[in-house]
Amino acid sequence: MNYYQRIQKAIDFIEDHLDQAITIELCAKEACMSISGFYRMFLSVVGYNAKEYIRMRRLTAAYYDLLQTEEGVLSVAIKYEYNSADSFTRAFKKQFGILPSKVKSVSSQHGINEFVRLNIMEKYFETGNKELEEKYPDIKVIKELEDMKVACFTYYGKDPEHHAFETMKKWANENDVYFHDMSYRIFGYNHPDPSNVDDSQEIYGYEVCVTISDEQFLRLNDVPADFIKGTYDEVKRRILSGGKYAVMSVKRDDTGDIGSNIIAAWKRFVLWIGESKYLWGGSQYLEEHLGFSEKDDHIGGVDLYISIKEKRQ
Repeated sequence: MNYYQRIQKAIDFIEDHLDQAITIELCAKEACMSISGFYRMFLSVVGYNAKEYIRMRRLTAAYYDLLQTEEGVLSVAIKYEYNSADSFTRAFKKQFGILPSKVKSVSSQHGINEFVRLNIMEKYFETGNKELEEKYPDIKVIKELEDMKVACFTYYGKDPEHHAFETMKKWANENDVYFHDMSYRIFGYNHPDPSNVDDSQEIYGYEVCVTISDEQFLRLNDVPADFIKGTYDEVKRRILSGGKYAVMSVKRDDTGDIGSNIIAAWKRFVLWIGESKYLWGGSQYLEEHLGFSEKDDHIGGVDLYISIKEKRQ
């Protein structure tokens, strides 16, 4: 389950409980995220923090209750978790510019600042080819993945994933960045792309990237422009290019292994793109690592992202 789907689960939970007590802890649990990680990701994806979203959705629901039913102001206020009619009236007027008691009398002349339920999948994902979506329900197309500022480290040699992760974990902990609280996004990929180098499968490079704040980004040095392959002398910085991506989630099997499932997923991507309206894009493919232990060991699944572009007509 990718980040967008996690936030959608939280939104669906909120929508089902607008007239009940809702805590951020419950929303974060529904999204399978830490509270701090949920705060950051919800704001990033939705554009409002979770408390603002809940407040505006409750007020919109309250407006339609007052317009379409015979419920009184106090009854509606209590229904949507307001302590008094006065506090509800102040919030309602600030949001819509009218008193809740006047909704029925002015509704036909007054256009309200309605806040509609958000559907993440419609907002961020492309749809349209029903036949292909039914055949490949596990593959989604993100309309526009934003550029991301990251700290990164590449290790070249045997078992590069392990060495790159260990270096990044050490740097992250020294800078108060913890993978397991899901406040940050962790990506990895072969570096350089193995299709462009003549090496055995045992000796190759792997880069691990962690999203960071602007302040942290300023403290690091850029990846050298002439870097082709090797091991970085220290953690560097780069910007992962955004754009249109197809994404698929990969889980571990019953033994805890994930490698064979990742290989199978890449093969499935090849089949999908051959039947789709897309071509391979020019940006770096990405493996987003999800689910970490308290020691920041990766124990969860992986979301695979491939850069795509539409075929010319």
